[in-house]
Amino acid sequence: MGFEFLINLLSVLPGTVVYHLLVVLGLLAAAGIVWVEWWQTRNAELRPFILALTGTMTLHFLALLLAPAHVETASFWARISAPFLYSVELASLWLLLWAFGASLWKERVVSVLVGLVVVWGTLLAGATLSWYAATTKFPVTYEMFWHVPVWYGLFMTSGFIGGVLLLKRRRQIGGGLLAPVAFFILGAGALLGLLGSHWIGPILSGGEGAGRLLMLLGYPLFAVAFYQAALRDLQTYRLELQELSRRALRQSEEFLFLLEATRSIGESLGLRGMLGEVVEHVAMALHADRVAILLLSPDEEDVLTLAAQYEVLGERYLPPREVPLDDYPVLRFVLRERQLVFREHENFKPLRSLFALLGVEGEGPVLLQPLTRQKRTMGVLVACNDHSGKAFTTEQEQLVATMAVQIAGAVENSRLYREVQAQARELSHHLKLREEELQRQNAILESMAEGLLVSDYEGRVVLVNKAAEEILEADRESLLGWGVTELLHSFSLDGMLDPDSLLSLSSPLQSLLDVGERKVQLHASPVLMVDGTRLGIVSVLEDVTREYLAEEAKREFITSISHELRTPLTAIKGYSELLLGGMGGAISPSIHSFIAVIRENAIRMVFIVNNLISVAEIERQRVGLKYQKVELSDLVNEVLERYKERITERQLRLRKELPRDFPAVEIDPNRVRQILENLLSNAIKFTYPGGQVTVGVQKVTGMLNEPAFFSLWVADTGVGIPFEEQGRIWERFYRAVNPLSVESGGLGIGLSIAKALTEAHRGRIWVDSMPDKGSTFTVLLPVRQPEMPDDPEET
Repeated sequence: MGFEFLINLLSVLPGTVVYHLLVVLGLLAAAGIVWVEWWQTRNAELRPFILALTGTMTLHFLALLLAPAHVETASFWARISAPFLYSVELASLWLLLWAFGASLWKERVVSVLVGLVVVWGTLLAGATLSWYAATTKFPVTYEMFWHVPVWYGLFMTSGFIGGVLLLKRRRQIGGGLLAPVAFFILGAGALLGLLGSHWIGPILSGGEGAGRLLMLLGYPLFAVAFYQAALRDLQTYRLELQELSRRALRQSEEFLFLLEATRSIGESLGLRGMLGEVVEHVAMALHADRVAILLLSPDEEDVLTLAAQYEVLGERYLPPREVPLDDYPVLRFVLRERQLVFREHENFKPLRSLFALLGVEGEGPVLLQPLTRQKRTMGVLVACNDHSGKAFTTEQEQLVATMAVQIAGAVENSRLYREVQAQARELSHHLKLREEELQRQNAILESMAEGLLVSDYEGRVVLVNKAAEEILEADRESLLGWGVTELLHSFSLDGMLDPDSLLSLSSPLQSLLDVGERKVQLHASPVLMVDGTRLGIVSVLEDVTREYLAEEAKREFITSISHELRTPLTAIKGYSELLLGGMGGAISPSIHSFIAVIRENAIRMVFIVNNLISVAEIERQRVGLKYQKVELSDLVNEVLERYKERITERQLRLRKELPRDFPAVEIDPNRVRQILENLLSNAIKFTYPGGQVTVGVQKVTGMLNEPAFFSLWVADTGVGIPFEEQGRIWERFYRAVNPLSVESGGLGIGLSIAKALTEAHRGRIWVDSMPDKGSTFTVLLPVRQPEMPDDPEET
């Protein structure tokens, strides 16, 4: 009686309100469970359930509010809301099915939800319009309308399909059996409602109320399903946390051992001690029974060195041993290829030689890791569990690979450190030798009697020795950094050097300085690299005061003696000529020959004295020129007439090439006569009897076809001058070696005098000669007196 009353109550309006209220309360419990779990875990997979449960409770709550409007079935709200009250069950079922199948929809989950809402909204809108149109024509209730069995049919079909889908995809979705059962119960409730609908019978009296009662049992099952799922999730989380804790503990231990190994690597550059600590920490991190490190020998390519080995309860430090790679193919493979792992129950035959090397009595898993840094393999790390037999995990293999990089870096750094130490010792040795060499060089420089100034490429003095301080009468600090040109400007120079030209000096030069009362000889030379780069200037200062004074005294003595000799020689020459001319009466032929010899030697003595006086004047740079207009032919004939007897005595032929219309020239006749006499004297002395001497003069025209220069030459057919000696014949007191040099005599100053006097006229002199072919000396002089400096001593 009570059960039938409950079924009838749920079939009418008050029961409808109670039904929707109970559904909301049942779903509220499920929503609470889901929301609490989501709040604690922030699991994104729970969001569809929260959305579906919220939507379902909202729909049933709206139905709860709209149900009382059906008291007055003819009212507008009753006609509008009737389809909604029956479509609520379909929308709720679709929302729940969408939430449970969210893992199936994946990235289309939103699209599926929108599609379901659109389909449900379209059905509701169509049903509402058709129902409203029907109520305006026929006085009928919605329970009697054909919509009701359609709604129940859709609801029933969706429930059964949802139950089958969840049951079939239970493992993929990850749920239990309660959710599919709940969908089957909702589908069965819809079936009862369909059978109890008035439009088709009813086939089952009170079927609609019985269906709602069955659905009231289905909705709470979702809460139970969510509760069971929450318990499973909590259990899963607990297991995961335990696994994570175990892994974290393991990783912490490995991290601590890794830190210890890293600390050992970083704190010590001593390879053996560092590797001894490293293998111990690696063994602790891997829980390995034995760990060893073998390094490639830097000297031999196919040889490894057992650098470090650790064994539980074994000896910590063992002496290094050499390991030929030819005896251990597995090590060669690892060096060339990659990490190699031998797990339990594998073939350990390739490792027997390695086991013997490490002292392993049994067999067990082995991990071989190459020590590689920047594609350069330095050795092998070997880990072995020969006692425990425990296999190495993937995490341990990754850990060993990570540690191998650091160990390889440490080995490389240690080797680099040893190389740097060796290079440092070698460099220190070289620096010591260099320092000793610099000290020796400095001692040599300081011991030099000559002063030394070294300037950089900008002309700043960077090096001064003690002698330079004494010569320049200045301390070293004041000289350093001073410009060498400024330094030379402060002294009196001999006029042969421009101090500013030192900055562009390209070849050695010398000059004379007046430093107070001292005479200082300066020798300056550029310092050049092999490629011609200019580094600076080195200047050598020599105090030549004593030598200068001695040279001055010598020159004064020579000049004085020469002048003293000139007077009696002139008298001897003059009286001998008078006697030869018969002014003293008749003389016998023998007396005549004696007097001729006296006259000839007096002439030679005068010639020598004049040359000595010229040398003194040239050295003192006091070659004074007295220009006059001179008929050059007369001057040449005068000199030739004077040497006529000597030419005859030497049995030489004389040839003259003197133009008749030669214009007068502006020269110093005495100096040009002296040039010609020296050239002619040499030609006579160095020509064999029977030879020829030629003296000639020629005009040299300029751009306006007027004579600007004239050339005076003396040619002979004598012994000639070798090419290698032609540059030295202009040096003072130099005498070329030839067959006639002994009998010819002379001081070797004639050509140097001729060159100096020619250059004083602003002219040039040169020679063309071949051995045994003779020589031609040519003097080129300007026809007119050139412009002279104001100071006659510079002329």
